[in-house]
Amino acid sequence: MRTIGKTSLLRTLTAGVVLALASVTGALAQGTESVNVYQYAVDHPVADVSNTGAPSLGASVPQTIELATVGENKVYGYFYFEGRPVIVDMATRAVVRIDQ
Repeated sequence: MRTIGKTSLLRTLTAGVVLALASVTGALAQGTESVNVYQYAVDHPVADVSNTGAPSLGASVPQTIELATVGENKVYGYFYFEGRPVIVDMATRAVVRIDQ
């Protein structure tokens, strides 16, 4: 029977943990679908909102405006204003992109 020193055992265990983490990270990356939020909004238009003024970059969107979701994406939503998509950060409701 072969004996493994403490240092060798530690290296072997560390390498095993690193490989396991790499496998999990790779699996998560493969399972996550990357979605272009702007393109999604263009491909899935919604009715224009009636707003008193044009939205501006960085402005907060009122709670009265319903935001459409982007598939499973919980970070961004959108609405349409004058036929153009307006992309919004769901956490802050700040406008992050306006189609010109």
